[in-house]
Amino acid sequence: MLITLCSCSGEAFLPVYSPVVPPLPPVWTEILGEAHWRLEKVENGSLKTVYFGKADLLPDLLFEGEWTVPILAWPFWPEKGIGPGIARPAGALFPWDVSGAKIMLGWEGGVDAFLWLEMAKNYLPGQNSGTPRYPWFFDWPRFRELMKSEDIMADVRNDPWIADWEFFALRTAESGFDRRRIRAADKKDLLIPVLPSIWIGSSPFAAPVASSLNHIVLPSGEKAETWFSSLGILKVQNESWFFIPWDAR
Repeated sequence: MLITLCSCSGEAFLPVYSPVVPPLPPVWTEILGEAHWRLEKVENGSLKTVYFGKADLLPDLLFEGEWTVPILAWPFWPEKGIGPGIARPAGALFPWDVSGAKIMLGWEGGVDAFLWLEMAKNYLPGQNSGTPRYPWFFDWPRFRELMKSEDIMADVRNDPWIADWEFFALRTAESGFDRRRIRAADKKDLLIPVLPSIWIGSSPFAAPVASSLNHIVLPSGEKAETWFSSLGILKVQNESWFFIPWDAR
Protein backbone atom coordinates (compact mmCIF):
# COMPACT_ATOMS: atom_id res chain seq x y z
CA MET A 1 0.00 0.00 0.00
CA LEU A 2 2.75 2.40 0.88
CA ILE A 3 4.99 4.12 -1.62
CA THR A 4 8.31 5.72 -0.76
CA LEU A 5 10.15 8.66 -2.21
CA CYS A 6 13.81 9.35 -1.53
CA SER A 7 14.76 12.81 -0.30
CA CYS A 8 17.38 14.80 -2.20
CA SER A 9 19.75 14.61 0.75
CA GLY A 10 19.85 10.84 0.55
CA GLU A 11 18.13 10.34 3.91
CA ALA A 12 15.89 7.41 4.76
CA PHE A 13 12.97 6.55 2.51
CA LEU A 14 9.71 8.04 3.80
CA PRO A 15 6.11 7.62 2.59
CA VAL A 16 4.81 10.79 0.91
CA TYR A 17 1.34 11.27 -0.59
CA SER A 18 -0.42 14.01 -2.52
CA PRO A 19 -3.79 14.94 -0.95
CA VAL A 20 -6.79 15.27 -3.27
CA VAL A 21 -9.86 17.17 -2.06
CA PRO A 22 -13.33 16.25 -3.38
CA PRO A 23 -15.41 18.46 -5.69
CA LEU A 24 -17.73 20.84 -3.88
CA PRO A 25 -21.46 20.08 -4.01
CA PRO A 26 -22.66 21.92 -7.15
CA VAL A 27 -25.11 24.05 -5.18
CA TRP A 28 -22.25 25.22 -2.91
CA THR A 29 -20.28 26.37 -5.93
CA GLU A 30 -23.35 28.04 -7.41
CA ILE A 31 -24.05 30.11 -4.30
CA LEU A 32 -20.59 30.53 -2.73
CA GLY A 33 -18.11 30.03 -5.59
CA GLU A 34 -14.87 28.04 -5.46
CA ALA A 35 -13.50 27.30 -2.01
CA HIS A 36 -10.18 27.78 -0.28
CA TRP A 37 -9.08 24.99 2.07
CA ARG A 38 -7.51 24.68 5.50
CA LEU A 39 -5.72 21.35 5.61
CA GLU A 40 -5.11 19.82 9.06
CA LYS A 41 -3.23 16.69 10.06
CA VAL A 42 -2.31 15.03 13.34
CA GLU A 43 1.46 15.12 13.82
CA ASN A 44 3.31 14.01 16.96
CA GLY A 45 0.06 13.81 18.87
CA SER A 46 -1.18 17.31 17.96
CA LEU A 47 -3.55 18.64 15.30
CA LYS A 48 -1.62 21.01 13.04
CA THR A 49 -2.59 23.22 10.11
CA VAL A 50 -0.36 22.22 7.20
CA TYR A 51 -1.94 24.36 4.44
CA PHE A 52 -4.19 27.38 4.03
CA GLY A 53 -5.20 28.34 0.48
CA LYS A 54 -6.53 27.12 -2.86
CA ALA A 55 -6.80 23.46 -3.83
CA ASP A 56 -4.25 23.64 -6.65
CA LEU A 57 -1.35 24.24 -4.22
CA LEU A 58 -1.97 21.52 -1.64
CA PRO A 59 1.35 20.20 -0.26
CA ASP A 60 2.44 16.57 -0.18
CA LEU A 61 1.96 14.87 3.18
CA LEU A 62 4.47 12.73 5.03
CA PHE A 63 3.36 9.84 7.23
CA GLU A 64 5.42 7.86 9.70
CA GLY A 65 4.29 4.59 11.23
CA GLU A 66 1.23 2.52 10.41
CA TRP A 67 -1.38 3.77 12.89
CA THR A 68 -4.52 5.44 11.61
CA VAL A 69 -3.98 9.19 11.13
CA PRO A 70 -6.80 11.69 10.31
CA ILE A 71 -6.57 14.49 7.74
CA LEU A 72 -9.20 17.26 7.63
CA ALA A 73 -9.84 19.78 4.85
CA TRP A 74 -12.14 22.64 5.83
CA PRO A 75 -13.61 24.62 2.89
CA PHE A 76 -13.90 28.37 3.35
CA TRP A 77 -14.70 31.45 1.27
CA PRO A 78 -12.70 34.50 2.39
CA GLU A 79 -14.34 36.80 -0.16
CA LYS A 80 -17.71 35.93 1.44
CA GLY A 81 -16.44 36.33 4.99
CA ILE A 82 -16.91 32.61 5.65
CA GLY A 83 -13.93 31.25 7.56
CA PRO A 84 -12.87 27.62 8.06
CA GLY A 85 -14.91 25.69 10.58
CA ILE A 86 -18.36 26.82 9.41
CA ALA A 87 -18.91 24.42 6.50
CA ARG A 88 -18.35 20.77 7.35
CA PRO A 89 -14.98 19.33 6.35
CA ALA A 90 -13.81 16.74 3.89
CA GLY A 91 -11.29 14.28 5.23
CA ALA A 92 -9.40 11.02 5.04
CA LEU A 93 -7.84 8.38 7.25
CA PHE A 94 -4.32 7.17 6.57
CA PRO A 95 -3.64 4.46 5.45
CA TRP A 96 -7.21 3.47 4.52
CA ASP A 97 -7.68 6.23 1.93
CA VAL A 98 -4.35 5.88 0.14
CA SER A 99 -4.62 5.27 -3.60
CA GLY A 100 -1.27 4.90 -5.31
CA ALA A 101 0.70 8.08 -4.68
CA LYS A 102 -2.38 9.97 -3.48
CA ILE A 103 -4.48 10.16 -0.35
CA MET A 104 -8.08 10.74 -1.35
CA LEU A 105 -10.13 13.06 0.85
CA GLY A 106 -13.91 12.71 0.73
CA TRP A 107 -16.98 14.09 2.43
CA GLU A 108 -17.66 10.80 4.20
CA GLY A 109 -14.01 10.79 5.26
CA GLY A 110 -14.57 14.17 6.89
CA VAL A 111 -17.03 12.55 9.28
CA ASP A 112 -14.52 9.79 10.09
CA ALA A 113 -11.64 12.21 10.68
CA PHE A 114 -13.83 14.43 12.88
CA LEU A 115 -14.94 11.40 14.90
CA TRP A 116 -11.28 10.31 15.28
CA LEU A 117 -10.49 13.66 16.90
CA GLU A 118 -13.54 13.55 19.16
CA MET A 119 -12.60 10.06 20.30
CA ALA A 120 -9.02 11.17 20.98
CA LYS A 121 -10.28 13.98 23.26
CA ASN A 122 -11.96 11.41 25.49
CA TYR A 123 -9.04 8.98 25.62
CA LEU A 124 -6.48 11.27 27.16
CA PRO A 125 -4.81 9.86 30.30
CA GLY A 126 -7.12 10.16 33.28
CA GLN A 127 -10.20 10.98 31.20
CA ASN A 128 -11.93 7.65 31.82
CA SER A 129 -11.46 4.75 34.20
CA GLY A 130 -12.22 1.93 31.75
CA THR A 131 -10.12 0.27 29.10
CA PRO A 132 -8.99 2.95 26.63
CA ARG A 133 -10.27 2.47 23.08
CA TYR A 134 -7.85 4.63 21.18
CA PRO A 135 -9.05 5.92 17.78
CA TRP A 136 -5.83 4.83 16.06
CA PHE A 137 -6.73 1.24 16.96
CA PHE A 138 -10.44 1.61 16.09
CA ASP A 139 -11.81 -0.74 13.38
CA TRP A 140 -12.46 1.98 10.80
CA PRO A 141 -13.19 -0.32 7.81
CA ARG A 142 -15.87 -2.09 9.85
CA PHE A 143 -17.26 1.26 11.03
CA ARG A 144 -17.52 2.46 7.43
CA GLU A 145 -19.38 -0.70 6.43
CA LEU A 146 -21.75 -0.18 9.35
CA MET A 147 -22.50 3.41 8.29
CA LYS A 148 -23.68 2.14 4.89
CA SER A 149 -25.84 -0.63 6.32
CA GLU A 150 -29.50 -0.63 7.29
CA ASP A 151 -28.43 -0.97 10.91
CA ILE A 152 -28.06 2.82 10.78
CA MET A 153 -31.19 4.97 10.43
CA ALA A 154 -31.81 6.20 6.90
CA ASP A 155 -31.70 9.89 7.84
CA VAL A 156 -28.22 9.47 9.33
CA ARG A 157 -27.02 7.43 6.35
CA ASN A 158 -28.21 10.22 4.06
CA ASP A 159 -26.52 12.95 6.12
CA PRO A 160 -24.07 11.66 8.77
CA TRP A 161 -23.57 15.19 10.14
CA ILE A 162 -27.00 15.16 11.76
CA ALA A 163 -25.68 12.57 14.24
CA ASP A 164 -24.34 13.74 17.59
CA TRP A 165 -20.74 12.53 17.19
CA GLU A 166 -19.53 14.29 20.33
CA PHE A 167 -22.05 12.30 22.40
CA PHE A 168 -21.15 9.09 20.58
CA ALA A 169 -17.41 9.59 21.19
CA LEU A 170 -17.91 10.35 24.88
CA ARG A 171 -20.15 7.37 25.57
CA THR A 172 -17.87 5.07 23.59
CA ALA A 173 -15.01 6.14 25.87
CA GLU A 174 -17.14 5.51 28.95
CA SER A 175 -18.67 2.14 28.14
CA GLY A 176 -17.61 0.90 24.70
CA PHE A 177 -19.01 0.89 21.19
CA ASP A 178 -22.78 0.73 20.67
CA ARG A 179 -24.21 1.43 17.20
CA ARG A 180 -27.55 2.47 18.74
CA ARG A 181 -25.89 5.71 19.85
CA ILE A 182 -25.42 6.72 16.22
CA ARG A 183 -28.63 8.69 15.90
CA ALA A 184 -29.80 12.14 14.91
CA ALA A 185 -29.47 14.92 17.47
CA ASP A 186 -32.76 16.28 18.81
CA LYS A 187 -34.07 19.21 16.76
CA LYS A 188 -37.33 21.05 16.21
CA ASP A 189 -38.66 22.91 13.20
CA LEU A 190 -38.17 26.66 13.38
CA LEU A 191 -40.20 29.01 11.16
CA ILE A 192 -38.14 31.99 10.02
CA PRO A 193 -39.42 34.98 8.00
CA VAL A 194 -37.17 35.40 4.93
CA LEU A 195 -37.55 36.33 1.28
CA PRO A 196 -37.90 33.53 -1.32
CA SER A 197 -34.56 31.85 -2.04
CA ILE A 198 -32.71 28.54 -2.10
CA TRP A 199 -30.82 27.79 1.12
CA ILE A 200 -27.93 25.36 1.64
CA GLY A 201 -26.68 24.00 4.95
CA SER A 202 -23.17 23.55 6.28
CA SER A 203 -23.28 19.81 5.55
CA PRO A 204 -22.31 18.73 2.01
CA PHE A 205 -24.93 15.96 2.29
CA ALA A 206 -27.86 18.23 3.14
CA ALA A 207 -30.45 18.85 0.42
CA PRO A 208 -31.15 22.50 -0.45
CA VAL A 209 -34.24 24.01 1.17
CA ALA A 210 -36.46 26.51 -0.63
CA SER A 211 -38.13 29.33 1.26
CA SER A 212 -41.74 29.73 0.17
CA LEU A 213 -43.43 33.10 -0.05
CA ASN A 214 -41.98 34.92 2.97
CA HIS A 215 -40.69 32.21 5.30
CA ILE A 216 -38.60 29.06 5.63
CA VAL A 217 -38.76 26.13 8.05
CA LEU A 218 -35.39 24.81 9.24
CA PRO A 219 -34.38 22.23 11.87
CA SER A 220 -32.91 23.87 14.96
CA GLY A 221 -31.30 22.46 18.11
CA GLU A 222 -28.84 23.21 20.89
CA LYS A 223 -25.89 23.62 18.53
CA ALA A 224 -25.75 26.60 16.19
CA GLU A 225 -26.19 25.83 12.49
CA THR A 226 -25.43 28.03 9.49
CA TRP A 227 -27.35 28.27 6.21
CA PHE A 228 -26.42 30.17 3.05
CA SER A 229 -28.31 31.60 0.07
CA SER A 230 -27.88 34.29 -2.55
CA LEU A 231 -29.41 36.65 0.04
CA GLY A 232 -26.89 36.11 2.83
CA ILE A 233 -26.16 33.95 5.86
CA LEU A 234 -28.71 32.61 8.32
CA LYS A 235 -27.71 31.29 11.76
CA VAL A 236 -30.18 29.25 13.83
CA GLN A 237 -30.03 27.82 17.34
CA ASN A 238 -32.90 26.60 19.51
CA GLU A 239 -35.66 29.19 19.14
CA SER A 240 -33.37 31.94 17.84
CA TRP A 241 -32.20 32.97 14.40
CA PHE A 242 -30.01 35.72 12.97
CA PHE A 243 -29.82 36.83 9.31
CA ILE A 244 -26.81 38.65 7.83
CA PRO A 245 -27.18 39.94 4.24
CA TRP A 246 -24.07 39.68 2.06
CA ASP A 247 -23.79 43.43 1.64
CA ALA A 248 -23.65 43.86 5.43
CA ARG A 249 -20.51 41.77 5.83
